[in-house]
Amino acid sequence: MIRLAKEFDAEAIIGIRKEIILSKTTSKFFVSSPNEIPSNVNKEREKIRKSFEKSNLYIVFEVEGNVVGFLVFNRYEHERLKHAGSLGMGIREEYTNQGIGTKLIEFLFSWAKKQKSIEKICLGVVSVNERAIKVYRRLGFVEEGRQKNQIKYEDGSYGDDILMAYYLN
Repeated sequence: MIRLAKEFDAEAIIGIRKEIILSKTTSKFFVSSPNEIPSNVNKEREKIRKSFEKSNLYIVFEVEGNVVGFLVFNRYEHERLKHAGSLGMGIREEYTNQGIGTKLIEFLFSWAKKQKSIEKICLGVVSVNERAIKVYRRLGFVEEGRQKNQIKYEDGSYGDDILMAYYLN
């Protein structure tokens, strides 16, 4: 079930971020390193509260009352960029490949179309996250650029930051 995030979801969201960053299979999917694990629950609560004050979207996906995924969409604040915004998301590893990411993004599309002022949804995805890239392309996102070797991992390897966008019009 998808619902708007509430301040009490902050701990679960931080738990998802930690799980992704610390997992051997998904650690390279986030720009944050294992040394930069989010832990400030109050800061996350503030992000949730401010997202609604700024007319952004912060949603969670629940399974049997437990938050297993989240999506946040923030509009750009500069006047000339207000027609666009960026999304970020995360899903607990045991719930991947079940269509949850697709459902969260489809919810975002539906919400964004009702906003009237949003024309473009942007995201950055690390090149090693092939599963996410396939989902984004299937949903209509197009690659607009690539920052080569933008992410340097602890083992000395690199990942590209792929910039993608979805146009609502």
